Amino acid sequence: MNGRSTSFEVQVLQDQHWVTKQIMSDAALAVEFADNLLSRNNLDAVRVVRDFARFDGTHNENVIHEKTGEKAKTDLSVTPVNDAPICLKFEDAYEMPGRMVMSRLFRRYFDEKLLTPTELLHHAREMKRLGDEGRLLMMAVDAVAALQAPGGGAEAKARRDFLFDGWDKIYRRALQAAPEKPLPKHSFSQLAALVQGAGAERRFRLTVLLVSQLLDLRAWQCKLEKVVAWIAELKAPEDMEIMDGLIADLLMPAEAVQDLMGFQSNLGSALGHMLDLSEGKADAAKFAPPIFSSLNGLFAERQLPQAREALLQRVSRELRGANALSRNEPAQEFEMFIRLAQRIVGHGGVFGDPRMVEGLLHRYLRFKNVGGPLGFARAVEEIQEFLGDGCRRTNFLLALAQLPTSVTGNGPTALQSLAAMVERKEGIDFWVARGVPPRDRMVALTSCNRAIKAAKGIDPALRDDLANATDDALVRYLEDEGVIEKIDKSDDPLAFRALRLVKFCGSGVLIPGRSMNMAKHRVLAHLRQSNFEEAFLASIPDTQQAEKHLREFHRLLVESGFNS
Repeated sequence: MNGRSTSFEVQVLQDQHWVTKQIMSDAALAVEFADNLLSRNNLDAVRVVRDFARFDGTHNENVIHEKTGEKAKTDLSVTPVNDAPICLKFEDAYEMPGRMVMSRLFRRYFDEKLLTPTELLHHAREMKRLGDEGRLLMMAVDAVAALQAPGGGAEAKARRDFLFDGWDKIYRRALQAAPEKPLPKHSFSQLAALVQGAGAERRFRLTVLLVSQLLDLRAWQCKLEKVVAWIAELKAPEDMEIMDGLIADLLMPAEAVQDLMGFQSNLGSALGHMLDLSEGKADAAKFAPPIFSSLNGLFAERQLPQAREALLQRVSRELRGANALSRNEPAQEFEMFIRLAQRIVGHGGVFGDPRMVEGLLHRYLRFKNVGGPLGFARAVEEIQEFLGDGCRRTNFLLALAQLPTSVTGNGPTALQSLAAMVERKEGIDFWVARGVPPRDRMVALTSCNRAIKAAKGIDPALRDDLANATDDALVRYLEDEGVIEKIDKSDDPLAFRALRLVKFCGSGVLIPGRSMNMAKHRVLAHLRQSNFEEAFLASIPDTQQAEKHLREFHRLLVESGFNS
């Protein structure tokens, strides 16, 4: 029997207790979800329990599916990291870069204890527990000191001393701010009311209280749900930064992200889904928890910059890693790579930061099993071909040029390719594919121009030449297609022609430069007519509508920059 009275609980064995992860209405889907959890997580066991509710209110439960995992012995050693930003004061540990390094260093320990960097740094008892965990803290400090002082010797010793001193200061600060006795379950508003002061000290003390509540929750998803519930209570805008940091930490563990993403057919799809989520443009996948939609909305509102960085860093690391993008269908591996490359490198720039391009290069070199300067040069050329149009190629090369030569192994390649693009003097068909709608073609070229002007680490002369090349291509397109003439039809009423032109100038499809000046000159030509306003009003029979449109026209003039 199946219906409203029957449900299927997916449970996992944690700390010798069965914990419900999901309640579902379909037995087959519940079994599939349970097996999926067991295959991708380090679990002792999973099971599916059928719960039948009788009419008299009693319940009958029986296990319909159970599997035991091969959970390895817990390894709480330090996870190797390749970089660690220099910290100048102990407070830097609380910031996003420091927390991300900490998350990677203590990943095994954090996963075992269900702990985040923010929880650790704001709870003296947890800091003491980690410090008592053998040589774990010492190994972490040695690893960071070696990265921050690669020459070793006295510099490395100074860094170790600084890091240990900073740890002691953080511990004492957390100890002083700890509540005298455990707090009962409180809402965010109640916790905030307990905190005195303002600024950074208030933020620290409030976070201490929030962490004390989160530590009682023994699942990543439960912690996420709690933080999102707190967000609904926020009254002070500055408190959103605390929530963002908590969510960012909760998106660092692989298991937490996997659970949040729901069912993904392969790694490539999961990475694309993470990119969509970071923009607030993702749809909840099968088995995704209800919290997914709430987080997607927060990302869409641009309220989670730290959490977005955490997601993008994970995508970047997975690209550089060795896990297959399409393990179950190896034939789709390269197609998945191309799809991700075109998603990451868009017309307006590279998703995230240049490390994304580094990830693509590492992935491609491993896929082709090539290396060395020649292999790198070949990868750069071939990835450009897969990206297709000139806008994407340019943004790929701009990001590549910002990477250190120790990463690229052949620094001049990107600059040489960019210079060659300038020399080609191509039209819009080179920069944006023909099949793209006209307006989108202009937007793509304008977005690329904006990315070029914002690029760092590029010779100013080359940057200007590239920007001018995109502007020239747009001018040629406007002239060849008669775009402005089609907007300013001579047989249409003057008011409509003028409104269309000024809207075109402010639409964001034109590059500030020659192409924008072409459209502005046409508007100015109308404005310089004698008795322009009288002619504008006379071109619309309805007097009230005519005056309304004239007011709108003047507003649009200001918004489009005609008064500057």
